[in-house]
Amino acid sequence: MIDERINKTLKELEQGLQDVESARKQVERTVSSFSNLNTTTLEYVSKLGTITTKVQELVGYVGKDYAQKVKDFEKDREAVIKSSNAATEKLSNATEEFKESLFEIQTKLKYSLIINAVSFVIIAVILFLLMK
Repeated sequence: MIDERINKTLKELEQGLQDVESARKQVERTVSSFSNLNTTTLEYVSKLGTITTKVQELVGYVGKDYAQKVKDFEKDREAVIKSSNAATEKLSNATEEFKESLFEIQTKLKYSLIINAVSFVIIAVILFLLMK
């Protein structure tokens, strides 16, 4: 009976050791999985950090490029406005000169008509006097 109890105790002890070994292996697998997950997560975080840095650089480059393009556009806009104002002024001056020229032509035409009318009247008077 003592042998039976010893055998039974040894079997229970063996079963307990197997359970402990199984638990130890499960703990090792869990720790290993956690370690792998931790490594993978660290790599992922590192890559996200790199992407964030690259995106920030890109945003900076786009911002600088945009600012330069706005500056260039302003410069071109000012040149167009200046050129347009100069062209408008020249057109206005040419219109004014043309208006003055038309006024001079109109005045000369009036004088010419008056001279022609006076000449016609003088010729008519002379003809009238000659016919009498």
